[in-house]
Parts: sequence; C-alpha cells; structure tokens
Amino acid sequence: MRDSRAQGRGDSLWRDVARALFVMDLVALATGVPAEQIRGATRGQARAARARQVAMYLAYVSFEWPLACIGAAFGRDRTTAGYACRLVEDLRDDRAFDIRLEHLEKCAGPVRCQAAQHQPDGNGGVK
Repeated sequence: MRDSRAQGRGDSLWRDVARALFVMDLVALATGVPAEQIRGATRGQARAARARQVAMYLAYVSFEWPLACIGAAFGRDRTTAGYACRLVEDLRDDRAFDIRLEHLEKCAGPVRCQAAQHQPDGNGGVK
C-alpha cells in the first residue's frame, strides 16, 4: 500500500513538472524568449524575466496551483511567484497585453482539463 501511494505522488509530481514545462514552452513560443532563459536560475534579461512572470501567472490561473508550488516549479520562492502574479494581473489593464494573455490561457485550457481529471482522491489514488 505504501508503495502505491509513493507511486501516486511520483506520478503527480511528474505531471506537475510536465505542466510547468509546457507553460514555459508555450510562453517561450509566444514571446520569442528561449525556454532555457525562462527556466534560468538567474533573473536574466528583462524580456526573460517578464516571460517567466507570465509563465508563472499562467500556471497560477490555469492549474490553480498554490504560490509555493509555482515558485518551486520555477526554481523561485512563493513570494517571487506572488509578485509575478500581481505584476501580470496589473499588466492586464493594457488591452493588447490582456488579449495576448487570453490567447495563452486558451492554449493552456486543454492541459487544465487534463489536470482536473487527475486530481488526488485522498486515498493515495487518483480520481
């Protein structure tokens, strides 16, 4: 029983990593910033930092992850993830930016639906 629970957590972790990588790749494609720069351990250039902030926000709204999970997925802490989400939310006041972000959210929609089908059932399994 213990092995199956560990396996379930491992599968869930793998799916979360895959979702985070998907969001980073999606934002890289949309912004022209290389995914390696979005995944980078340092802040990097302003374009890379902004793309990373957008990817964090997209993970937040698409997958409804807590900020601590987003921070971990991006190699940052929860306060950095929170700052990114607040910043991007403020940038949505720009109509052109908001439209681009809506398109990205639609692209992440199928992944969100897939994620909803694999929610933990509380017994070490998946619904």
